Amino acid sequence: MPTAELPDVVGRLRAALKPSGILYASFKYGNGEREHHGRRFTDLDEPALAGLLEQVPGLEPVETWTTGDRRPGRESERWLNTLLRRTEATCACS
Repeated sequence: MPTAELPDVVGRLRAALKPSGILYASFKYGNGEREHHGRRFTDLDEPALAGLLEQVPGLEPVETWTTGDRRPGRESERWLNTLLRRTEATCACS
């Protein structure tokens, strides 16, 4: 999905969580949108994730880490993984 849509979508996911619920998300590591073989990707790195979370009140990072892709031939590709907890902060999300 386009970067501009991420705050709304993540806000909706936040709203679906129970209080203190945990959301796992992963993104190809990077910053920006791209197309590859006809597929669109939105990549995030740590600063981009922090910027996204600033736009979605009521989620706090529990843990964030990077991993390498495990598929053969893609070992050099990295992923940003994050666990986010729903907080009781006021959320203007849907």
